[in-house]
Amino acid sequence: MSKHNIRLKDIAEELGISIPSVSRALNNKPDIGKETKKKVFELAEKLHYQRNQFAINLKNQKSFIIGVIIPQIVHHFFSNVISGIINEAEKLSYSVMLYQSNESYESELKGVDTFQRSMIDGLIISLSDNTINVDHLKNLQEHNVPVVMIDKVNPEMESAKIICDDYKGAYYATEHLISLGKKKIAHITGLADPYTIKERYKGFESALRDYKLTFYPNFMKKCNLVSREDGYTSTLTLLSENEIPDAIFCATDPTAIGAIQAIKEKGLRIPEDIAVMGFSDWKMASVVDPPLSSVAQPDYEMGKKAVELIINEIQLTRENKPIKYETYIMETSLILRESTLGK
Repeated sequence: MSKHNIRLKDIAEELGISIPSVSRALNNKPDIGKETKKKVFELAEKLHYQRNQFAINLKNQKSFIIGVIIPQIVHHFFSNVISGIINEAEKLSYSVMLYQSNESYESELKGVDTFQRSMIDGLIISLSDNTINVDHLKNLQEHNVPVVMIDKVNPEMESAKIICDDYKGAYYATEHLISLGKKKIAHITGLADPYTIKERYKGFESALRDYKLTFYPNFMKKCNLVSREDGYTSTLTLLSENEIPDAIFCATDPTAIGAIQAIKEKGLRIPEDIAVMGFSDWKMASVVDPPLSSVAQPDYEMGKKAVELIINEIQLTRENKPIKYETYIMETSLILRESTLGK
């Protein structure tokens, strides 16, 4: 008999008792005598019996698995969020299943379907840039699978949400550029749909308005991927105008790094001619030349908070207790380097 295939039936036949008696003994039920329990445990140990935890979880409708869907795994912000999620989940005896949407709504739908069939206990998700309809997430909730949204959220959906204060971060970043005496500030941003992009634009616009600076429509550049390449080409376009900006606030660090490349190619000085500010404070921000000023986000802490919320909702759902959905706004901070301060 293979020790890897020991069943309750094998233990029952060896001891001459019923299968339910073996099960109750292994689960330490009070209606089984001490001597019987002792014999069952000794034989189970001798035969290297292993309980089928998957079957037990299936019966109890618990998997102790949290599904996580994020736009990009190889991404400074999201990789830190994932680290926070995994480390906190392990502390609480939960496993994590990851799915990458690649900023695709269709891929996000597939991820949700895969997780639903895998019987996850709850879902943590950062929406793709192309996700507007969230019926797939509401369907999960209707099937008693809690959902927590993080970073890229849908404000209209009833769920717990964890976001950075993108508005305030962008406002302070723009305010910093203004404090340097910069008056013609450009903004390289992304598509209008993602919540984070909208909030960063609002913060930028509010700072200009509060300090009574002119908003130049031709200084607003939108790009699809907010990548280094987008930052580079957008900045070249800005520098081809008759009047060029004296500062550029970028919605992401990669676009800011692309902007730095274009400015240097044109022989302009950073920050004397054009100051550059990014957003997210990627690791590369400190090693680019010149080092990039940026807005830091509490990514790891956001991941930890998401696990805390989802496990709380899982427990409340199992107990049929009401859930109060709240939005948790986490503070950003300015990291100032040579791209705005100079040497």
